[in-house]
Amino acid sequence: MEVKRRSIYFLIATILTVLVPTPGRFVYGVSIVLGLNLLMLIGTVTNSFVKKIKLEGMSTIIILISLISVTIFYRQLMILICPEVMLTLGFMIYLMPVSVVFFGYIFSNQEQTLAERLTLNMLHMLTFSVYVLLFFLIRDLAGYGTFTFFGKGHQIFEKVIISPDNLGFFSLLASIPGALIFSSVLLFIHIFVRNEFDILFNSEENK
Repeated sequence: MEVKRRSIYFLIATILTVLVPTPGRFVYGVSIVLGLNLLMLIGTVTNSFVKKIKLEGMSTIIILISLISVTIFYRQLMILICPEVMLTLGFMIYLMPVSVVFFGYIFSNQEQTLAERLTLNMLHMLTFSVYVLLFFLIRDLAGYGTFTFFGKGHQIFEKVIISPDNLGFFSLLASIPGALIFSSVLLFIHIFVRNEFDILFNSEENK
């Protein structure tokens, strides 16, 4: 229960420091989701490897170094794919490894096998990924009236869906106050769904 409560606190911190300040374009949300999932995967595997070689006392340092290294690699890779995305995200990309560590799941369920921990951790990250993608997709469509994705020539593809003149009240979603309000609603839904997943997983485990 303590791990779950702590993970929610840092989930909120991630939303406030990474998601809300980022412009509400879907392409940025996809970039963040890809990075977070990669970091959760590497962090979970690294933690199991550290335990296997009996270096538990240095696990936090080793995992942080691994995640920061992966973040640097991911940033350089994304610069090759679409430099404008990384230019916009800037320093916020380096907050992702800290967020992943303090979600709490990398260091939880140590008694389980690697396969079981990977399944559980990636499932939690999947629910958060859906949250992030919905957050940016709806802000992109309703706040800006556009849909953005990775385009040709290392550029951002942008398709105008709704004329700016017809956005009306929904243009508030493009602002930081609107992002705060919208993120709170989605966060409530995300926590509810995640708790349902926990109940389902525990019931299957106890059979």
